[in-house]
Amino acid sequence: MIRLIKIEWEKLKSYKAFWVMVVLYIFILSSIIFGLPATLDYIAAQTEGNAAVKAFKAIVFNFPDIWQNIAYVASMRGFIKVILAIIVVIFISNEFTYLTIRTNIMNGMSRSEFLWGKLGFIFFLSLLSTLAIFLSGLYLGLTNSPIISFSAIFGKLQYLPAYLLELFTYLSFALLVGMLIRKTGFSIILLLLYLIIEPIIAYYLPDALEKYLPLNAMNGVIWSPNTSLIKVKTPEFDMDFQEFITWESVGICLAYAALFISINYFYLKRKDF
Repeated sequence: MIRLIKIEWEKLKSYKAFWVMVVLYIFILSSIIFGLPATLDYIAAQTEGNAAVKAFKAIVFNFPDIWQNIAYVASMRGFIKVILAIIVVIFISNEFTYLTIRTNIMNGMSRSEFLWGKLGFIFFLSLLSTLAIFLSGLYLGLTNSPIISFSAIFGKLQYLPAYLLELFTYLSFALLVGMLIRKTGFSIILLLLYLIIEPIIAYYLPDALEKYLPLNAMNGVIWSPNTSLIKVKTPEFDMDFQEFITWESVGICLAYAALFISINYFYLKRKDF
């Protein structure tokens, strides 16, 4: 596995477009996460109700709720994680455009090893994103939480591995799209179109089946933010908010990850390059 990672690294380290998009993703993610507290501070300074705004900020970015809230923002459908999916599509499409896959196979790499290398690549992207969220959440929580304790900091940390699973599954889907289509432009268009297509399909399905659609299954792992403030319900504000991660949602997401990887595997096994 280490050898495969080294091979992928050799392909990536001089690929400027990859680094530009990774930096762009981290910049946008950080701007959103850190920009919201700054925006709330500005609103508080400009309005008379600054105490309420400051209280909202403290609760939203308070340990342990912050892990669920920022993981939800980062995992929202059709939001910034699409940038990472586009990186995956470009990377795998270039393997076919420049016949790198043929060169790898001719040099002795098996098709299974080729796939494992790509899965290692998307796991690296998922881990990088999760690490960025962890560091951002840790900083915001430490600067906004009135009480700092071990139990508070790590109270809802399970939402980070849940986000990692969700993102890895989504990038596995992007890998499948890039592998099947091969052309960068068409793959990106299909990837973006599916964000529109699935809600249309879901509209005509029974409610009980909606959650089994691919994107719904991924987003079903972390499907809402939650804080001690949001959980206060009134007749005028009656909504359901996620209290915990269910094993069912994790299982469905894992099943889709396995499905996408399996299709990629059998496609590579049967395809003549």
